[in-house]
Amino acid sequence: MPNQPRRSRLIVPSRSGHAIHLFLAALTLLAISANAAEVIPATPSAYFNDYAGVVSKEAASRFNEQLAQFERDTSDQVVVAVFPKMQSGSDIADYTQRVAQAWGVGQKERRNGVVLFVFIEDRKMFIQVGYGLEGALPDATTFDITERHMKPLFRAGNYEAGLATGIDLICKAIRGEYKGSGKTGAEGKGGGGVFGLLPFITFIIVLIIISRLFRKLGGYGYSSRGGGPVFIPSGGGWSSGGGSGGGFSGFGGGGGSFGGGGAGSSW
Repeated sequence: MPNQPRRSRLIVPSRSGHAIHLFLAALTLLAISANAAEVIPATPSAYFNDYAGVVSKEAASRFNEQLAQFERDTSDQVVVAVFPKMQSGSDIADYTQRVAQAWGVGQKERRNGVVLFVFIEDRKMFIQVGYGLEGALPDATTFDITERHMKPLFRAGNYEAGLATGIDLICKAIRGEYKGSGKTGAEGKGGGGVFGLLPFITFIIVLIIISRLFRKLGGYGYSSRGGGPVFIPSGGGWSSGGGSGGGFSGFGGGGGSFGGGGAGSSW
């Protein structure tokens, strides 16, 4: 008999295999959407940042100056960020570690930064500790601070007292680990305060004068309406409604590293 042409076999995936593929695809989409929805807040321009408005401006200013002086004395940077809610679907420990790392709190060579995160609507808080302070501020200590000392005050609605307690205990735990220079990082670089802006302001004034002279002489100016170019310098980060002062102008000179050390609580 002549050879019959061999029929190719059509392999049909099983229902279970198809379901597994759909499940993996769904997990991938969920992971992508979760990462897309996550927001890393801009680097703040102060030590104490109350984006949720839970303390008075006077208290915010007091906390900010306390933390600025603490950096002068110890070189440690302790930053507090109070948000309305967490802008991520991730675990709070993972999310705050990414934020703290992005901000670069602490000195690069000492990695001596600490960030206290509070999310009011989520009723969660977490203390992230830089590598250089994990010995002085281990996980057990950070959990004790949030769980035994801050949590009862937050539950009672006394956020100002809870934050004051947390700040005091964090500073007490890490004081003496390093010695400060008597200046904050920004003050040491001459970038703090209004005087750091004087060269920039002078440059802008000179540009305005030159542009006006050009118009009088029939030349070209920078603006058809007159008045020359105007640039408005703005500080980094979000507007916190309180917490300015202390010579702090962001973490531009920082570079502290965070490896996930720390702990937190819910209230």
